[in-house]
Amino acid sequence: MEKSEFFANARPDTQGPLTGLRVLEATNYASGPVCGMILSDLGAESIKCELPGTGDPNRFVPPFIRGQRDGESSVVYNSMNRGKRCVTLDFRKPEGQELFRRLAARADILIENFAPGTMDAWGLGYDAIRAIKPDIIYTSISGFGLYGPLSHKRGFDPVGQAMGGLMSVTGEAGGRPLRAGTVIADDMAGWQAAIGTLAALHHRNATGEGQRIDACLTDSQLYATSYGIMAAAECDYIWQRSGNAIGGGAPMNTYRTADDHWLCLFAPFEKQWQALCTVMGKPELASDPRCQDWDARVANAQFVDLEVAAWIATQTAAQAEATLETADIVAAPVMDFGEIVNFPHYHARDMIVKAEHAVHGPITHYGVATKHSRTPGGVRRAAPLLGEHNAEILGGELGLGEADLADLKTRKII
Repeated sequence: MEKSEFFANARPDTQGPLTGLRVLEATNYASGPVCGMILSDLGAESIKCELPGTGDPNRFVPPFIRGQRDGESSVVYNSMNRGKRCVTLDFRKPEGQELFRRLAARADILIENFAPGTMDAWGLGYDAIRAIKPDIIYTSISGFGLYGPLSHKRGFDPVGQAMGGLMSVTGEAGGRPLRAGTVIADDMAGWQAAIGTLAALHHRNATGEGQRIDACLTDSQLYATSYGIMAAAECDYIWQRSGNAIGGGAPMNTYRTADDHWLCLFAPFEKQWQALCTVMGKPELASDPRCQDWDARVANAQFVDLEVAAWIATQTAAQAEATLETADIVAAPVMDFGEIVNFPHYHARDMIVKAEHAVHGPITHYGVATKHSRTPGGVRRAAPLLGEHNAEILGGELGLGEADLADLKTRKII
């Protein structure tokens, strides 16, 4: 299928399937901003509220665009806050809280990821907001959830990975547990929060009822642990670290090529293994007792890996990938992000896109993962500057005059 065919019936009057929805964010770090970003990418209008002067702590996390440590150039902040507008509000002060409530009264969805109880202490919890906006969808994200014995504990991505099972199965056999390379627990919490929010939106559309959503890092990580929980409870099988192997199958690993690249190969099933033996010029391995079936290959995984590694070491990455693809064997190059940003397929899929930043001009973002043929989403703008939209939103929408805004800024309310 051609891209033009997929989008042939795309509407020109929409910014995504969530066009018309208004989101208010009291978010920082990663999980909350990721949830808001997803909704924004799909067309919702998101207003992010940050503390005046400092803003989201991620504004000061490196690396920085052009090396500028100015609160506006962190790629960490910019990557997960694109598409939003930003106002500054001091939630800790009564006037800041009142302005937040006025914004909430105009919102469909509210997202917050402060420690449980914090928004309540500020008079901005679910009950307080529901009193002024009965159908609000109020999404809270935390480390361990709003209830339960550990709900008081703070949680960041490594905690979610450690206590959600992922770290226990990541690393080489016999080695120490390792954190996955990305902030996957934070991301998963943001994704689950977005899914839960959209489910609540569907319910509200049908009934008029709003509700509260409780998402957390540990629950979200557990939701993505495949068979780990069932195997432990029902089979007395505790999943162990096994490098790149999944369920002990072989071969499934990364192998160095003749031109010093890495190739990921997955061929644990009989049909794949037999085809691979032929490709490697060793058809006799298909009936060798050491690797003739799944159990034998698991028991002799090191031998299998050595055979595959020896063959791949004679091939360039391009040669190996082409040969394996012809034989219908799953293999792929291990790509770093420098290679990814120039990869034609990802450009064709709009997964490498530009958006205009107020300081840096066009900057590169990852695109929107899901494609909608009728109502395509997209990265409409880069992340906002701190308080960039104070006048536009607090003035233009809430009706505060220039003198009011100046006074609030002087007193550090905004």
